[in-house]
Amino acid sequence: MKKQMTLSTDRKSASEGEYLDIRWECNACPDSLYLSVDSGYQQYSIAVADNGSTRLAMGRSKGKTTISLIGVISGKKVTESVEIRIRNRKESRKTKAPLSVRMKAFGEKMQAKWYVFRAQCKYWWLSQKKWQKALWIALLVLWLGMLIASFGNKPEPKASSDQVQTAYLMR
Repeated sequence: MKKQMTLSTDRKSASEGEYLDIRWECNACPDSLYLSVDSGYQQYSIAVADNGSTRLAMGRSKGKTTISLIGVISGKKVTESVEIRIRNRKESRKTKAPLSVRMKAFGEKMQAKWYVFRAQCKYWWLSQKKWQKALWIALLVLWLGMLIASFGNKPEPKASSDQVQTAYLMR
């Protein structure tokens, strides 16, 4: 007996965020036909035409996502399913780029962040009133003075009362 429904995908595994092409056919013209997707975290169904295809983005999954075509033909429920292995993003990153490439990308990213930070600081400074600028400069000078003063003479450690009594007894 020929299958009443067929369901196929372009591949059996995908990573989170990738798209998967799904095709189906139903020869028996069912009363109702649904495409169901179960990722382990969520399940949803959509009504579909007798024959067709769609493209689904693979979301978060517990490792396997089950895609099912569910039809009601002459009052009987008929199901065709396909399991897709979903690699999470951490698994997908196992093949890293060479260190030199990653460091170059990191340097470019930090340089861009530095330019943004500099522009924000410059805008903030230009938006300050004169008295606010004077106050900020005074606070900076005070802070620098305290910092320099902390490198000055170190206080001598104070003797404890036990040390004083021992010194008194030794005389």
